[in-house]
Amino acid sequence: MQKRNGEISTRAAVGNYSKVISKTSKKNYTNTKNEIARCTAQTKGMTCMINKTASATRTIDAGFGLSRDGVAASLNISKAKTQSVSVTCSAKVSKGHSLVAYPIGTRYKYKIEKHITTPLDYKAGTSGWKYAFDPAPAKVSCKVI
Repeated sequence: MQKRNGEISTRAAVGNYSKVISKTSKKNYTNTKNEIARCTAQTKGMTCMINKTASATRTIDAGFGLSRDGVAASLNISKAKTQSVSVTCSAKVSKGHSLVAYPIGTRYKYKIEKHITTPLDYKAGTSGWKYAFDPAPAKVSCKVI
């Protein structure tokens, strides 16, 4: 409290918080931006086989007042940057072409809303669309390209 000219005034504490809003999810989404294994045919009519455990990247767009951990908690997914994925696939591949494995998981689309609190709570702004990808441990998509 401050006393000025015989009047007492209170100074409110200012704070802020952010939250995930407008969340949607798409299950069984193939993340073709996240190649996890590849076999390229060196001869005509070669059979490519991929049989390994690989790491798929878990992507989480943060910012606008929310950390990666905060977004992960809001989406109820792990904050870890990778997910171990079991890959097993094979196909006959033409020379120079490849058999590529991509992770399958859940893709989230959301916005982050920032609030400022004084004695009142008000919305300070909303981010554009943000995305997260949570790979499943036992699902991959194999494609000849």
